[in-house]
Amino acid sequence: MKLKTLLTLLITAAFSTQVAFAAEEDSALAKEMKTMNKSLRTLKRQIADPAKKEDNLALLATIKKTIEASHKLDPAKIKDVPEAERAAYKQKYNAQLDDLDKTFDEVAAALKAGNEGDAKKAFDKLTEQKEKGHKDFGADDE
Repeated sequence: MKLKTLLTLLITAAFSTQVAFAAEEDSALAKEMKTMNKSLRTLKRQIADPAKKEDNLALLATIKKTIEASHKLDPAKIKDVPEAERAAYKQKYNAQLDDLDKTFDEVAAALKAGNEGDAKKAFDKLTEQKEKGHKDFGADDE
């Protein structure tokens, strides 16, 4: 009897956990941002290492693709914006993505030139841009 009760409890817990995870499934934009964030963390650790130049450029290429894909998606907070203001909101979102893209171009140019110091300085601007974007568009920081 105890085994039967225990098994029933475990099966119920397993199903409820699956339902909870399904309910919290990420949006397409959240998935793109997670990809970008993972690449950013790796880049931050190794940006000053000249031996990692090609790896860093590959990470930047991945990030550029996520920015391009993110342009086609809406931020989560857009559903809370009145219909009349959505176009301006989306335009602001895209403008911030464009600024982010330009900063990544600066990082890439510095890395290609072999100037890790300038790459690090350009990379440091990204923190401010990330915080502003997350504040403006309702992203949850992890």
